[in-house]
Amino acid sequence: MKMTLRQLSLFECVARHMSYTKAAEEKHLTQPAVSIQIKQLEEHVGLPLFEYIGKKLYLTDAGRELQQACHDVFQRMENLEMALTQMKGGMHGNLRIATVTSAKYFAPHLIGEFNRHYPDVDLSLVVTNRNNVVQRLANNEDDLVLMAQVPRDMKLKVYPILDNPMFPVVAPGHPLAGQKSVPIEALTQERFLTREQGSGSRKAIEDHFKEHGLKLEQTMELGSSETIKQGVMAGLGISVLSRFSMALELATGCLVDVDVDSFPIVRTWCLVHPAEKRLSPAAQAFVDYFLSNEGQVKEAISNRFMGAELPHS
Repeated sequence: MKMTLRQLSLFECVARHMSYTKAAEEKHLTQPAVSIQIKQLEEHVGLPLFEYIGKKLYLTDAGRELQQACHDVFQRMENLEMALTQMKGGMHGNLRIATVTSAKYFAPHLIGEFNRHYPDVDLSLVVTNRNNVVQRLANNEDDLVLMAQVPRDMKLKVYPILDNPMFPVVAPGHPLAGQKSVPIEALTQERFLTREQGSGSRKAIEDHFKEHGLKLEQTMELGSSETIKQGVMAGLGISVLSRFSMALELATGCLVDVDVDSFPIVRTWCLVHPAEKRLSPAAQAFVDYFLSNEGQVKEAISNRFMGAELPHS
């Protein structure tokens, strides 16, 4: 097959947009020029790559196979470019990171630490819930994933980088505020504000209570950590939140952490990628930076979140 990189690039663009017109606009070509190149590519392959059902464009089975091959080819080309640049004494390229929603408070700080040392690497961050992150991980859509609840049914390479302590919190006027050595059973008597199903933090909390033979009976599901914080402050109930997500509220007295037996829950934030994935030079540099500077990174981030030491697991 005499496929050219130009044809593959045009095919990838059409497949991504599912539109000849949008692909032509992106590549600054006419639509007929794109169509001719795709037609020639189909002749090389010997099979149709697209089909119309009604007025909508779809990939054929052959098209889906070629789309995956394009992803591999262009990823290798990008890695090659980064590797050659690194050999010349620099570090350029793109680095795509996906993370779970509860990491959004400190993930930019991690990226900022790295960016100060590698300013020519273009970084992008996707923030979504755990179910979506796991799906992106399975599809190999990102260079690295930042998460705490690592799937056990996938072959992954896992790099622990930072502890994530989670504490029970209440509004300042709540009866539990200021109490010491509160039994964990007392929390089950309260209305508990939780994230949606699929959230990693919700799973960690439910698993913690299950380990103590307990179950949260009165729950109210809210859509984000921000909404949960506002709900706790409004007296809707109590919750367990990451130290990273409530540093400001604790410092200003809008929330009060409660001394409860068996808390905090300490999870570990990890950088993750498929075990067979070959990391780009930029992604490898990101991993190496945080593994080799773990103590300094933890201290730097701790100082930004209330200037206090984070608990160790």
